[in-house]
Amino acid sequence: MKRWLLKQTKVNTAVMAQELGIRQATATVLANRGMHSRKEAREFLFGGEDAFGDPATMKDLLKGVSLIAEAIRQGKKITVYGDYDVDGVSSTTILYLTILRCGGKVSFYLPHRQKEGYGLNLRAVEDLSAEGTEVLFTCDNGISALQESAYAGEKGMTVVILDHHEPGFTGVGEERKDILPEADAIIDPKQKDCPYGFKHMCAGGLSYKFAGLLLQECGIQDERLEKQLVSFAAIATICDIVDLVGENRAIVKKGLEEIQKTENTGLRVLIEEAGLSQKTITDYHIGFVIGPCINAAGRLESSRLAVEMFCTEDETEARKRAKQLTEMNEERKRLTEEAALRADDALQAEGALQDKVLVLYDPMIHESIAGIVAGRIKDKYYHPTILITGGEDGAKGSGRSIEGYHIFEALFENRDLFSRFGGHAMAAGLSLPVENIPLLRQRLNAQCRLTEAEMIPLLRLDKALSFSEIDLSLAKEIKSLTPFGKGNPSPLFGSKGIHVDRLDLIGRGQNYLRLTLSEPKSGIRHSAISFDGYEQLKNMLKELYPEEECDKMIQSGNLPRLWDIVYSLDVNTYNGRSRVQLLIKDFRFAV
Repeated sequence: MKRWLLKQTKVNTAVMAQELGIRQATATVLANRGMHSRKEAREFLFGGEDAFGDPATMKDLLKGVSLIAEAIRQGKKITVYGDYDVDGVSSTTILYLTILRCGGKVSFYLPHRQKEGYGLNLRAVEDLSAEGTEVLFTCDNGISALQESAYAGEKGMTVVILDHHEPGFTGVGEERKDILPEADAIIDPKQKDCPYGFKHMCAGGLSYKFAGLLLQECGIQDERLEKQLVSFAAIATICDIVDLVGENRAIVKKGLEEIQKTENTGLRVLIEEAGLSQKTITDYHIGFVIGPCINAAGRLESSRLAVEMFCTEDETEARKRAKQLTEMNEERKRLTEEAALRADDALQAEGALQDKVLVLYDPMIHESIAGIVAGRIKDKYYHPTILITGGEDGAKGSGRSIEGYHIFEALFENRDLFSRFGGHAMAAGLSLPVENIPLLRQRLNAQCRLTEAEMIPLLRLDKALSFSEIDLSLAKEIKSLTPFGKGNPSPLFGSKGIHVDRLDLIGRGQNYLRLTLSEPKSGIRHSAISFDGYEQLKNMLKELYPEEECDKMIQSGNLPRLWDIVYSLDVNTYNGRSRVQLLIKDFRFAV
């Protein structure tokens, strides 16, 4: 069961539509995304480079560029220290390729997920120092590495931190003060005293800005490299699920154009091995095909594989690694399916579903997929979920949250229970002694202020439409607002009192609904599809009719009740012919 909420706006969308030459439904979507002026709407629709802010206003960005440029000139050994997820791999690739192009003596280091865990660790700092690292440049980590950063300084290293995660803090509200590591430069827009206006970039986006300034500082113009860098920034931005607005949207739009024709050998062969070479690459392909392949390396082996693939010009070597990544991703899928079933069974058996915050401990689940499984459980039950597994030293966990519950702040409030943790509003990672797990569950639930209503998924509808307003032109116009994602969700529309003229079960498991819908008042028909509505429809019918009649209704496609529906608009192209299609997100029987 979901809640439906029709968004309201004070913007005169009819006037906006007329001035911009767009449909009123599209203008309403823009207004609902916070574009309350014609100028903002035009920038969203037609803007490009203008979306980028002035990098000089970002705290320590110019300072960091100056430090790295000086290290390059002096021939100092620079180590880029990344992370094992897509954002970490992408930002490491961006910085490594850029410093190498500038003539730097550079290497990269990515911690092993199982053996080292997230972020800087003292052993790694010790080893890098012994290997001659003089400049330690972290990306996608470092903002919480207080002890490790200080130790690197003691070892004589210059420390530059580039991160996008929340820093630790003391106090609340205006009294809040960041707890920052000792470093020569800290680049993180989430620092309270960083005046940079756009706070939502991932490490890949920040690395892209850094790389542009570093190339400029070193007097290098390289269009081919710049196209590769924005491609990796786009991949990171999509996969790290940051808000796809402002600079992030500009990066993704520009990056997707370059990915389609990429000259990066590793990225090209990965696209080929993933079976996408004949497709138009979209944010969906990056988020659900390419991204998981990159992530698979860090989950099951070493994320070095992915960085090496992206940084080599040798096609044979690149293809070898691409095949490894795609094979590992298939193994990751198998492990995830098994683990998700185990976790769900355990929640049912333990009666934990009565909790607002689900805290589950299962040492048998591979720690590398804990975040994915936590996300699956969160999506199914719409509760903040933390899945804790066995680790090399103690227990490790990953959390995924819902709207209205800032999981990093919740963990920070209980920081005495952890040996280490980090994250942001919607996701977090943690390590803690096994004996602290029951106390963590108890505290989080005692402190949780979520209401029952907030724990029912909410669908925010942009506009109610009559079927006469829906056509191919509108669907194409809505599609021009892509890429969709966090901060710029796919627009949702609603229609009431719709008749199901025809229903067919399709798909491998015969569990997708292919529908022909009509609006009784106008007689206008549209085709529609629901990928997850089969069980919902069965349950709705069972509440009204005997079970044997329900099966007959579905099989015959003869449904006696009108529907209210929530949907997004899509363009379905087949044999060169395009038509509008409704993607059903939810439905209920009309009253």
